[in-house]
Amino acid sequence: MNTLSIRGQQMAACVSPLINNYMAVQKNPYDDELNPNGICNFGVAENYLCEDELISKLESIHIWEKNHIYYPNSLGQISLRKTLCNFFQKYFHLNYQLDPHRMIISSGLSGVMSLVSFLIGDKDDVLLIASPYYTAFDHDVSALSNCAIFPCPLLEQDTGKFTFSVEIFQHGYTKAINQGLHPCGIIIVNPHNPLGDIYDEETIRPVLEFAAEKQLHVIIDEIYALSIFENEKTFPSFLNYKSIIDPERTHFVWSLSKDFSLSGLRLGVLYAGSKALCSCGAAVNFLQVPSTIVQEILAVALSDYQWIDSYIKLNRLRLTTQYENVKKQIENIDSRIYVRPSKAAFFLWTDFRSILHEVTFEEEKRLFQIIFDHGVYIVSGFFLGCSQPGWFRIIFSVKETWIEEGIKRIKLALDVYRHSIIPSNV
Repeated sequence: MNTLSIRGQQMAACVSPLINNYMAVQKNPYDDELNPNGICNFGVAENYLCEDELISKLESIHIWEKNHIYYPNSLGQISLRKTLCNFFQKYFHLNYQLDPHRMIISSGLSGVMSLVSFLIGDKDDVLLIASPYYTAFDHDVSALSNCAIFPCPLLEQDTGKFTFSVEIFQHGYTKAINQGLHPCGIIIVNPHNPLGDIYDEETIRPVLEFAAEKQLHVIIDEIYALSIFENEKTFPSFLNYKSIIDPERTHFVWSLSKDFSLSGLRLGVLYAGSKALCSCGAAVNFLQVPSTIVQEILAVALSDYQWIDSYIKLNRLRLTTQYENVKKQIENIDSRIYVRPSKAAFFLWTDFRSILHEVTFEEEKRLFQIIFDHGVYIVSGFFLGCSQPGWFRIIFSVKETWIEEGIKRIKLALDVYRHSIIPSNV
C-alpha cells in the first residue's frame, strides 16, 4: 500500500524535469579539484562571477540581536520591506515611493509564485505564459494551489525570432476556454528566460489591456532586471510605467537569487496590486517566510548604496564579458551552431538544429542524453516548452574552469553524436 496521499502521489509523478535534473546534478557536481569527474552544470541559472565580492560583503555584516531567535513577521520584516522600497526606487528609477504594506517577503521567487497563485487562482485554474519558459513554474503554481501553467508559444519560432505579442495570449486564452479551462492570470518574465530578450512598455501594454478586458491578474517577474548587459538601455521596469490599467490585479515579483546571485538565501519579493492581497497572504506566507537573521542581513546589505553601485557595475561587466566569450567558444565548436543574441541574464539560447540528424524532439532528446552522458548538463528546449526542436539553454555565468572543461566535453559529445545512427523504429 502506498504511504502517500493521492495528492502526494500525483506530485511525485509530475515533478518538473528541471527539478529532477537539478537534483541529479547536485549528487555529482563537477569540481576541478574535489570532483573532476562530476557533472559540469550549465543547466541551473546561477551566477558565480562575483562570488568573492558577495561573500566578502556578507561576512562583513555582524548584527546578531536577541530578537533574531524569534518568529519573523509573516509579511517579512518591516525593516527589510522599507529598505526594499527605497532600493527599488533608486535602482529601478522610480519617481514615487513604494508602500511597504503592499509587500510580502517569501522563500525565493518559487515561494512568491506559489503564494500568488494560491491567492489569485482556484483549483484547476490556469495561468498563461509565453513559451518557451522556465518550466519550474509548473511546480510553483501547482504545489499549493493546484493551478497549472498554460503555454502560449512565441511567434516565428521556426525562424528563430521568438516574437512576443499580445496575440499569443489572446490565442492562448481562447484555446484554454475551448478546452474547458479557466484562465485566472498571465505571467510575464522580463528580461525573458530563456531568451534574454527585454520587452519595453510599448510591447507589454497591449497585454495589460487584454488582461484588464478579461479581468485576468498579471504577474510581472523582473528577476533579471539588474543583470542586463553593458551598453543596453536602462531596464524599463513595470514599476515605472506611466499608468497601470488594472492596478489591483497587477503584481510585481523579484528575488535576490539572480541579480545578487543569492539563490541559497531563499528570499523573494512580491509587490502586490493591493493591500488586501497582502493581508490574505500573511497567513499562508507564515509557512515559508525567510528567517529573521537572513532578512536583517540583507536589509543592511541593500542599504549600502556605495557597495551596490560597485557590485552592479562589476556584475554587468563580468556578465557581458563572459557572455561574449562563451558564445564565441560555443559557436567555434561547429560553424553550424547558432547562438541567438541576448540582452540580459545568464543564458545562451542555442540552435543545434543544423547538428541534428533529423529536426525532431526525439533527436533533440538523444543529443541531450549524449551530452549529459559526457558529463555536461544543459537544458533542452523541449523541457522549456519550446515548440521548435533543436534549441538548448546553456548557462554561461559559471566558473572559468567549468567553462574550459565543459566545452571540451561538449566537443567530444558532439563528435559521438555525429557518428551515431538514428535508432530504428522497427
